[in-house]
Amino acid sequence: MIKKRIAFTLSEILLTMTIVGVVAAMTIPTLHYQKVRREYTVKLKNFYSKMENAVLDMQLDYGSFKDMEKPATNSDAYDWYMSHIDPYVGHQYVRSGRRTIYYKDGSSLYLVSIGGCLDVIFDVNGDKRPNSVGRDQYYFLYCFEPAARIGHFGNEDIFFGTYGGGLHGAGISRRQALNACSGTATCPSAGGASPACCSRLLQLDQWEYKDDYPYKF
Repeated sequence: MIKKRIAFTLSEILLTMTIVGVVAAMTIPTLHYQKVRREYTVKLKNFYSKMENAVLDMQLDYGSFKDMEKPATNSDAYDWYMSHIDPYVGHQYVRSGRRTIYYKDGSSLYLVSIGGCLDVIFDVNGDKRPNSVGRDQYYFLYCFEPAARIGHFGNEDIFFGTYGGGLHGAGISRRQALNACSGTATCPSAGGASPACCSRLLQLDQWEYKDDYPYKF
């Protein structure tokens, strides 16, 4: 008896490789995005939690934030952050004229400006791209003045938080926050900087990126 050997033809192998390549091209970007999205969620949750705890610890050592003197300049704001917040959070190094604080997990905090509040931008991946508000950068506030706390947070007893939650955005719904984040509406209490409300949207969503989140990264 003659045994026949079963083998694949070249055309069959090429067809299989083509199918595998197409499936990989469709699947890998999705898996990568899901991985990055989970990583960003973890970092945002950790950042927000650490800052809330830092504010509580700060008040044990320095007294109520309601009695705290507001920094006069951006340089003073850096000194305030390093003395009042950093001891409870920690950092890896500082750059950009003492305006950007880098953390061990690769994220960073940029001290934007001081007014009624100290505006800051949290960047989940530090200097890595895209460095764009709403994608990997998110606005937060430390508010020293009572009117600013009420205006931004709707509560004089809150010191740290996001844009869009106060009287100017009283009862802001998720839809309103989503529209502001996407740029189709003004972000309440943010001076018209729509992407600044993305941190508020994520806060409403428990720092999870829902399927309708307007930006990809």
